[in-house]
Amino acid sequence: MQITAAVMEKADGALTRRTIKLEEVELEGPREDEVLVRIHSCGVCGTDRGCIHGLEPFPTPGVLGHEGAGIVEEVGSRVTGVRPGDRVMIGFPYCGRCRWCRGGNPRYCEQGKELMFGGFRLDGSTPMKRAGGEPLAGRFFQQSSWATHAIALERQLAKVPDGLDLDQAGPYGCSISTGAGAVLNELRPRPGSSIAIFGAGNVGLAAVMAARLTGATTIIAIDRVPERLALARELGATHTLEHGAATVAELKELTKGALDYSIEATDGSNLVAEAVAALGILGVCAMVGGAKMTASVKVNHPDVLLNGKRIIGVLGGGGHTPDFLVSLMELQRDGRFPLDKLIRFYDFADVNQAIDDSDSGRTVKPVLRMAV
Repeated sequence: MQITAAVMEKADGALTRRTIKLEEVELEGPREDEVLVRIHSCGVCGTDRGCIHGLEPFPTPGVLGHEGAGIVEEVGSRVTGVRPGDRVMIGFPYCGRCRWCRGGNPRYCEQGKELMFGGFRLDGSTPMKRAGGEPLAGRFFQQSSWATHAIALERQLAKVPDGLDLDQAGPYGCSISTGAGAVLNELRPRPGSSIAIFGAGNVGLAAVMAARLTGATTIIAIDRVPERLALARELGATHTLEHGAATVAELKELTKGALDYSIEATDGSNLVAEAVAALGILGVCAMVGGAKMTASVKVNHPDVLLNGKRIIGVLGGGGHTPDFLVSLMELQRDGRFPLDKLIRFYDFADVNQAIDDSDSGRTVKPVLRMAV
C-alpha cells in the first residue's frame, strides 16, 4: 500500500543540516505476528532528535518516530490481542524470548538495541520502500511512526482506554513512561521522602507528575528555564531551583543533607555527578536522561561508598510492557496525570518545525497529527 512518511535522507553532520521530507512510499502488509496501524499522531522525542543530530545510531535513508498512536487496520494470522478498529499506542519493542523478557523485564531485552535502533526487522528485512524499490530503514523501535501507517509487533501495543484522547496517547510510548516509570517502577518513594529531578523537559515533568502520586512530600524540579520551572510547580513540584554552580549546595540546604532520591533527566547535559553528590545517606540516583554514546560519569568514590549511595540506570521507565502504559493512560483519563499540559500539536507537514521547537525548548512535548 502507498503511505506518506517523513523520510530522513541524512542526519545532521558537522557542516550540514538534516534532510527530512514527506514522501509517498510503499508499505507491505503485516506478517503473522505484526499489526498494521493507521497512525493518528506521533510524538517527537529526545531519542528521535538524538538520531537526527548524530548522537545515537540510525541508518539512513529511514523513517523515525516511536511514539505512535492510531487505529488497527489489519492483523497478522497469529495476532489475538487486538483486532481491526481497536485504538492503540505503540510502546517499546522486545523479543519476548530472552531471559530478561521472560523474567518480566522486557525493557532490557537482549536484542533491544537492535530492535530499537537497527532500522530493520531482526532478519534484516524492512516493510517500507521508496516507489523505485529502494529499501528504507522503516523499523525504528519496530514502528517508524512518523508516517500515516506503521507496521508494529503485537506485543508492543497497548489499547488506549475509552475516554482518553487518542492523540495524547503516543508519548506514553517513550518519553512519558520513561520519567513516570523511573519514579513509580524503580524508585518508589516512601511516605515523607524527598526527590530532586534534574531537567524539566517532558521526561522530567512526567517524573514530577508521577512523584505527586507517591508519598514523597518534597518534590524539587531543577532547570535553567523559568517557564519550565513554573510548569513544574503547576504539575506538583513543591520547590524549584534554577540550575547553576550552587545547585548541589542549595539541594543540601533544602533537604538538610538528607535527599532520598534524584533523577537525572536532562537531554544531554549529563548532570549525574551533581545528582549523586546532592544525595543524602542511602540515597538513590536514577539515570534516565540522554547523553553522547561516549559520555562518562565521574563521582566521588568515598562519598558513594561511605554514604551507601546507589546509582541505577533506568531504560524507558522499566516495568511491564504494555500493562504499565495502560495504567498511566488510565491515570490521565481520570484526571490524575495531566499530560495535556505538556503537549503542543503540529501538522505532519510541519515535522521540521516541531523538531526545531523541541530543540530550542519552545515546546515541551511536540506531537505530530497525521491527516486522517
